Amino acid sequence: MVPTWWKKRFGKEHHEKPVDSLSDIEAVGEFLLGVNNDRAKLVKQLEELEELEKERQVGTSGVVQINLEAQAAVLDKLLQTYGDFQNDVDINGLRIKMLARQFLKEADKAGLKDLVREKKQEQKWKGWW
Repeated sequence: MVPTWWKKRFGKEHHEKPVDSLSDIEAVGEFLLGVNNDRAKLVKQLEELEELEKERQVGTSGVVQINLEAQAAVLDKLLQTYGDFQNDVDINGLRIKMLARQFLKEADKAGLKDLVREKKQEQKWKGWW
């Protein structure tokens, strides 16, 4: 038998933070509205890098070093921008997965057992994407 003090200290129950579906839906929507801006910024940086790379391939040895330093500066911006974009995509992907899990919980509570069972069999509902 586990002592009571042990239960109080170490046996705390873990409760999941409730999902605020509307807030998550709004956040994903805002992210998607901003994707075009992020995409345009990334395309511009890639085009700049591509132009520098073309110049490097035909440049002379003295110019190549300056070109590579310029490429380093563009790559710094590109890596930062792309990393931020990737993080936003990952975060919003997690939000969508949480929304799907919350939906299945609500559908189960509402008695839609067959629907829940069907959806739990599908890969995309398992969050394996």
